[in-house]
Amino acid sequence: MRRLPPWLDQRGGTTAIMAGAATMLLGFAGLATEGGAWYLAKRNAVTAVDMAALAGAAAVERGVDAVAIGRDTVARNGFSPAADTIIVVNNPPLSGAQAGNANAVEVLVRRAMPLTIARLFISNAPIVQSRAVAVVHADEEVCVLALGGGLELGGNSTLNVRRCAMASNATASNGISINGSSRVRVAQLVTTGACNNCAGGDVWTDDTRTQRPITVANRSMPIRDPFAGLQGWTPSPPAGCQTVDFSKNAATISPGQAICSSVTVGTNDTLTLNPGIYYFKNADLTVRGTIQGNGVTIVMTGDPDSVGTIQINAQAKGDLHGPTSPLISGHPESDGLLFYRDARATNNGSQKEVQLNGGAALRLNGGMYFPTSNLVMNGTSDIGSTCMSLVAYRLSFSGNSDTDLDVSGCSGFAPYPTIRTVRLVE
Repeated sequence: MRRLPPWLDQRGGTTAIMAGAATMLLGFAGLATEGGAWYLAKRNAVTAVDMAALAGAAAVERGVDAVAIGRDTVARNGFSPAADTIIVVNNPPLSGAQAGNANAVEVLVRRAMPLTIARLFISNAPIVQSRAVAVVHADEEVCVLALGGGLELGGNSTLNVRRCAMASNATASNGISINGSSRVRVAQLVTTGACNNCAGGDVWTDDTRTQRPITVANRSMPIRDPFAGLQGWTPSPPAGCQTVDFSKNAATISPGQAICSSVTVGTNDTLTLNPGIYYFKNADLTVRGTIQGNGVTIVMTGDPDSVGTIQINAQAKGDLHGPTSPLISGHPESDGLLFYRDARATNNGSQKEVQLNGGAALRLNGGMYFPTSNLVMNGTSDIGSTCMSLVAYRLSFSGNSDTDLDVSGCSGFAPYPTIRTVRLVE
C-alpha cells in the first residue's frame, strides 16, 4: 500500500478538531454556569440589602438598634460576614441623598465571587455588590393617641379631627370604640386592636357625609410614643413651696419653688403663669375660672401614690401655650409640652383621672402627656385648638363634649405622634 508523505496525511485530524471544539464548548458551558451564579448572587444581594434596609428603618421606628437589625437581616438572607464578604450598615447613611438623616438606614453588601473555569480567561475575581437605603416616612399626624387603655367616643360628643388622625395602641377588642350618638369627623382611625363601629354611625371625614375615614385595625406596629423618653425621667421639684393667693381674685406666679398645696382657680379668679416649668408636688390643679400663660410646662409629680391631677371645668377660660424649646434638660421631646403627669404615678383610678372640660373661651396649645393616666373629656366642654396633641393611657370623649383638635398650628413644636411607614428610597 502506498503511503502518503507526512504533510499530506490527514488521518486523525477530525478527532483533534472535535476534541478542541469540545473543550471550547465545555469552557463556554462553564462560563455560562459561572455567569449564572454571578447573576444569582447579584439578585440575592439586591434582595438582602433591600430587606435589611427596610428592617433597619422599622427598627428606627421602634426605637431599637437599627444597625444590629440590619446586619442580622443581611445574614438571614445569605450574606454573613466573611473574608470574601463586606457588610456595611449605617444609621444615618454616610452617602447619598439621605446622608445624615437619622430616620434612614443604609446597607451595603460587597462579595468577591470564586473563579473556577473562568480562571482560564480572567485573572481577577468579579465583585458582586448592592446598596439600599430605606427611610421612615411620616404619612399622617396624630392628634389623639391612647397608649394601652383604648380610645372611646360615646354619649353626644362631637369630635372634629379633620386634619389629623386618632389612634390607639391597645391590642384588646376595644382598641377604638365609637358608641351612642357620638359625631366624629376625622381623617384616619388607626389601632393595633379592633375598631368598633368605625365604619358606621355618624363617622365621616367631613360634614358632607360622603366619605368614611381611612380605618386601619389590628395594625402590626404601634404608633410611636413621641414623649416616651419622659417615662425614664424622675421629676425633681425645686426646694421650698410657694403659695397661690387669690385674695383679690387674681394671682401671678413664677417658677422657682414647688407648688405643694392643691390650687383651685375659682369662677371669678384669674391665674397668670410666667414662662417656665411648674412642679405641682402631691397637689391638684382645678380650674373653674381663667388661666393664662405662654411658654409654660406644668408637671404633676410627687410621691407615686400621691401625684395630683388636673381638672379643668366647663366654665374655664383663658389661653395656655407650651414652650417653643424644651424646658426639661436632656429631654428634647419636652419641646411644646404643656401638661405632664408623672409616669411613676400609681394612683391612677377614677379619682385621679385627668379631666379637660374647658369652655369655648379656653385654648390649650401644646402636648399633653399622661402615660399612666386616664384622660376624660366630657360634660359641655368646647375646647378648640390648632395645636393640641393628646397622649394618655386611656382616652374617653363623652357627654356633650365638643372638641376641635389639630396640629397644623404647632409652630416650633415637633414631638407629636405620627403614623409612619418604611420606604425604600435609594
